[in-house]
Amino acid sequence: MDGNIKELGVRLLTEEELISAVVEKHRRFLEEDIKEFNELGIRLNQIEEDAKNLKNSRIRMAERKEVLKEKRQQFYHQAEALFEKDFFPKLDQITANKLKEDIKKLKGQIEPEEEQILKDSFMENLRGIVRTPGLEENPLLQIQARIDEAISSNLELKGIVESEKHFEEDDGSKNEEISKSKSQHKWLGSKIKNHEEALIYWEKLKV
Repeated sequence: MDGNIKELGVRLLTEEELISAVVEKHRRFLEEDIKEFNELGIRLNQIEEDAKNLKNSRIRMAERKEVLKEKRQQFYHQAEALFEKDFFPKLDQITANKLKEDIKKLKGQIEPEEEQILKDSFMENLRGIVRTPGLEENPLLQIQARIDEAISSNLELKGIVESEKHFEEDDGSKNEEISKSKSQHKWLGSKIKNHEEALIYWEKLKV
């Protein structure tokens, strides 16, 4: 057997050379795994920070939604107060009831686009009513301003709701990425530990 090996020009490594080769292999793997472990750790920290910021943003958005809902109703309440003071006492019951019904529709949970259409129709009717003797233009402008503010609140509210949908998708994606990264990080940590133990073992044999 040895003769055949010599004829092929192959040299058998000594035990010391074999051990050195094994030590070098584990050292190389250890360096590569430590590098990947550290890079993944940095990436994982960034993902977790992004997820935390995303969660905080969603909390702020939820709080803003409640503020906008309240503001919208307040603006309609102010518009109704102006009606009660400046219009309803001077209108017949049928016209007053019709206006109240229109305001009720405007106040409902509707899309801003629909709200704008209803508001335009409502204001057009109201301008016709204002031509009635004894009614003034100024309260009309104040009412329109309140309703416009209410629509702006509803428009911002819609934007937040749409953003929340994207945030939910991003949140799910980040949670999945965090889970995978943590698993990979843990696995690399185990590999590093195994290489370190193997290095200690083989380096003792070199002595």
